[in-house]
Amino acid sequence: MNIHNLKTVACYNSRLLLRSWMFRLFLLLLFLIIILYQVLAQTNIFYGINSGLVTLSSYFPHENAYLFTILQIVPLIFLAGSFLGKERKMDSMDTVYYRPESNADYVVGMMLGFAKTFMTMAGISLVIGMLLHIFASESPFNFWLYPFYWLTMIFPALVFALGFSFFIHTWVRHRGLSILILLVVFGVFLFQLGKVREGLFDPFGLSLPNAFSEVTGHPGMALYLMQRVCWLLVGMGFAGLTVLMFQRLPNRPVSRKRVMIVAVGCLGLGVLFGGVVYMARENVECVRELYAETYNKYQKFPKGNVISNTLEVEQKGNVLSGKSTLLVKNQGGQELSEIILYLNPALVVSAIKEGETDVAFERENQVIRVARRLLPGEEVEFTVEYRGGIDERVCYLDVDFDKLFQLQPIPGHSSTAGKRFAFVGDDFTVLTPECLWYPVAQPSVNPASPYDVLPDFTSYSLQVASTDGQTVIAPGKREAKEGRVCFTGEISLPGMGLCIGNFEKYDVFVDSTLYELYLFEGHGKLLQGFEEIRDSIPAIIRDARYNVEERMGITYPYSQLTLVETPVSFSGFARPNKGGSEMAQPGMLFLPERGIGMWSDHKAGAAFKKRMLPEMSSFYNSPEDMLSADLVSSLSSMFLNEYRYNVNQVKLLLYSVISPSLLWSGGTTSAGNLYTISPMFYEQTMALHSAEYPAINTILTDALKKSNTFFVSYTDRDQVERFAGRSVGDLFRDRLDNPYEAATLLHERTSELLRLLSVKDVPMEQISEFLATFIRENRFRQVEFDEMNREFVEKFGVDWMDVLPQWYENRKIPVFFVRDFKVENITSQENEGDGLSVVTSSGNFVMHDWDNMPSRVSVSVFNDSDIDGVVSFETREMMSSGGINMRRQGSGVEKVSTRNFLIKAGTGKQIAVVMKGMSIMFNTNILNNLPTNFFMSGMLGRSKTTDTTEFVKDLDRSYFMPVPGEIVVDNEDENFKLISPSSRKRLKNLISPLQESKYELGTNLTIREGVEVVPKHMINSQAYGLNKLTHAFMLQGSKATMEWTARIEREGEYEILAYIPPKVFAHRIEEQERGGRGSGFFSISVSSVTETEPEEIKQYYVVNIGGEKQEVSADVKEQVGWVSLGLFQLPVGECKIVLTDQGNKDQVLLGDAIKWVYTGNK
Repeated sequence: MNIHNLKTVACYNSRLLLRSWMFRLFLLLLFLIIILYQVLAQTNIFYGINSGLVTLSSYFPHENAYLFTILQIVPLIFLAGSFLGKERKMDSMDTVYYRPESNADYVVGMMLGFAKTFMTMAGISLVIGMLLHIFASESPFNFWLYPFYWLTMIFPALVFALGFSFFIHTWVRHRGLSILILLVVFGVFLFQLGKVREGLFDPFGLSLPNAFSEVTGHPGMALYLMQRVCWLLVGMGFAGLTVLMFQRLPNRPVSRKRVMIVAVGCLGLGVLFGGVVYMARENVECVRELYAETYNKYQKFPKGNVISNTLEVEQKGNVLSGKSTLLVKNQGGQELSEIILYLNPALVVSAIKEGETDVAFERENQVIRVARRLLPGEEVEFTVEYRGGIDERVCYLDVDFDKLFQLQPIPGHSSTAGKRFAFVGDDFTVLTPECLWYPVAQPSVNPASPYDVLPDFTSYSLQVASTDGQTVIAPGKREAKEGRVCFTGEISLPGMGLCIGNFEKYDVFVDSTLYELYLFEGHGKLLQGFEEIRDSIPAIIRDARYNVEERMGITYPYSQLTLVETPVSFSGFARPNKGGSEMAQPGMLFLPERGIGMWSDHKAGAAFKKRMLPEMSSFYNSPEDMLSADLVSSLSSMFLNEYRYNVNQVKLLLYSVISPSLLWSGGTTSAGNLYTISPMFYEQTMALHSAEYPAINTILTDALKKSNTFFVSYTDRDQVERFAGRSVGDLFRDRLDNPYEAATLLHERTSELLRLLSVKDVPMEQISEFLATFIRENRFRQVEFDEMNREFVEKFGVDWMDVLPQWYENRKIPVFFVRDFKVENITSQENEGDGLSVVTSSGNFVMHDWDNMPSRVSVSVFNDSDIDGVVSFETREMMSSGGINMRRQGSGVEKVSTRNFLIKAGTGKQIAVVMKGMSIMFNTNILNNLPTNFFMSGMLGRSKTTDTTEFVKDLDRSYFMPVPGEIVVDNEDENFKLISPSSRKRLKNLISPLQESKYELGTNLTIREGVEVVPKHMINSQAYGLNKLTHAFMLQGSKATMEWTARIEREGEYEILAYIPPKVFAHRIEEQERGGRGSGFFSISVSSVTETEPEEIKQYYVVNIGGEKQEVSADVKEQVGWVSLGLFQLPVGECKIVLTDQGNKDQVLLGDAIKWVYTGNK
């Protein structure tokens, strides 16, 4: 190729691009989108979504490059066809096209012209982003990241897109078809293949781990660069194929063989680089499988327990040297023929000694087999010397590989962080028990049965050699001795974490507990605004601790809490069998870099609220008080929530622009909160062992947690979809593919177990109190389940083994028929009256103590299945704790009282009980019913009674069935149809995160402008039905209909009745943004469309009798129950009732059940 010719072609092509109206239009739109997005979502101009303080230095440049890479694809597709196609108009490129340049000169020159122009535009875009970064954001700044993303992200994507576009246009030779093919192929890359194999098949580099830590840098530079070179070479290869297929007759033809060699060579090299990336991943998976097999091989071997472990550690570079003195005891009942130890496979053991005597040992991956017998009750002390690196592939072997290495999004960022489970280096070191950085006798995971793992409580002491001025952090009492930092544990711990780095330390004593915060050097700005509330810090910590302990139901067990900032790529995995992740160590919590996803700029947030929502200021005495309240709330939720929601930053902006109410309505993905301290209260303090039920420890801890910290109900789904066919044992034996689903299922099943235990007049509250006391009294030691059960039997006379076996392996769920739920106020002369208050004869104003007012609750229920079930009556009342603290979530303690009744398979009961409390619920628990609970809150609207009788009476199934001579078709029956026209797909429906479900909840319907109200079913406890109390609804004028069809077997006169459920209230919502676009604050006006009702509200029906249609109507205003549609003479055959969409404007039409009652042969 001729360099002069290349420059000429590139120069002409670049000029033509700049003159092209299509290019200018695309460029204008591209710049507008990027700048608008970064101004709204990333700058502090509006303080809308992000002020920039709690972000990474790669936040701005990556977002700019990310958007440019995506947005450049469409203009490249169209412009490539325009410049290569012969149908283009005459222009200055013809002076080159018809000159004696070779096809290689021409095609490569065009690519260079495109690349020069687009890369220049990309540079301009990045410069604009840099200016916004410097002058309109508090995000940390690193200049070199801008050229890095420009060169490694945008350039390879541009070359690939150009080369492939040129190839398709040249090969297909039809501009329209070529554009269609390119749009489909690039769409598949963007939306389907991009995240396959951790981004290997993403030519644009959008899903690759690409976020920079200020401490450890890029999470995987080598593999990242190889992947980018792979697609760069593939793009160049396609460009070479374009030269061979280009339809132009040159005067200086190049050797096709040479071009073919270059093209195939580039494609081959690209595939080779991609193969290296692929094999690196495959190698990780293969090694992990090998380690998992090693764990499984030795899982059944009897093992000892480490009573004490004295560690001496020195870290230099990426090498860790250690000496561990272990006291191992055989606490089992059989002799150990050898002692099994576990240590990271990359740590080479140089010697194991008993005293001064070397002990023979064999090594198999992470397992060390020590040739030493150990009798029951015998102890032996070993010294293990080792040295080497840390192999992270041994971590989290109980988690499926694909799940574990799913791309880890950074909240608020488009980039992903990568996943590292340990760091050893001069800049930073962090190690957790998961990576086996010291020898242990009990494995930390069980890949075959994840829940069959218990902590081994050990007394640890740690000595770390001099680290050149870096701070060493570990659990225990800290002391510096002769160039070493020593940590001595005050209590036995399940494991030991270690962190070494350059930190700034902040600490405070509050109520005899030491709270420490370690931030990376230079990150103290994250605490801006704290100087204004310095004196309030102890009170803030005290209130946050109160919230956490009140929710956990148990006191914090350690004398210190140390928070440590770690690199953004340092990650873990939230496992329900561990109660959380390895980020939570005993008394120590590892936090994400700059608090991303957990922290916020509280000072800026408080200032923004004060400016935009001045009415909120009236709730606080001062701005400092508002800041303190926000801080308490933030700390409480950060530590408490075991699961949180992930929202993509692009979606966040789109939904805030369109409708904020759509954002949290659904479609968000749940993810384990890696930073909850829940394990410190339970899983890391308690070890309840049972050989027959290995998950009993998890069951016990879940029973005590107030699990609404993470639990989200699935009331809009049939529970049979979630529970049927899966026993508790199956749940525990499965790999941790979906920990969130496992945790929610476990919580509901555990609640069921407690209810089964309490049916013999044992209050659930006393069971929870017993379990909490048992845990407190047996912290930091392993206890046999039989011991706990023995104490339980002595106290309550109930044996867990009478319930546990069947509950553990039960794969079925019951089906209940529920009817006649009623709550009545029990009246007497003292409390007679309907008002909320009374005035005595002396003129004093007195409030009723409604929480102590008795109510009679009754219900009829039948178990229509072959498995026993439990129903529950539950009341809630607020217990005053001597005043209200707005920062304490539980300053008014809620008292819950529950009474449970066993409903055996195939039996029915009519139950009446007397309970106290304003809020009363009847709960059917886990079963195939909708709804699962019936709720009554408040005293007004209840009927009255003087009857205080409690009883449990037997009922027959016939009580719930239609009486002879009646035909009933419910909306849940197969003879009911809800027919709606095919809905139009509007913009808001397409980008809304709402997922279609069969059911709506409650008695309120929201109407939003531009959002279609789709006819569907609604769950309502006052609807008609057997096990599913639902009704259908549709809007007037929706062109939908409802149909009920019955087969008439006996000719005669029938009265046809329609069951009318409670009225559904329709509200129209209009949203207007406050504070400027992107501020994230909206004013929402709600207007009721049923506020001014006419005197009559009718529903219009068509009765179809043998093809003859008769129109009837029914006044449904203030009606709940059966309403007659009239008397009809019906022949034998089919009778169909149709509810039309006629009615008043915005009327919600309701369809539940239709009943045919035979009145005689007239």
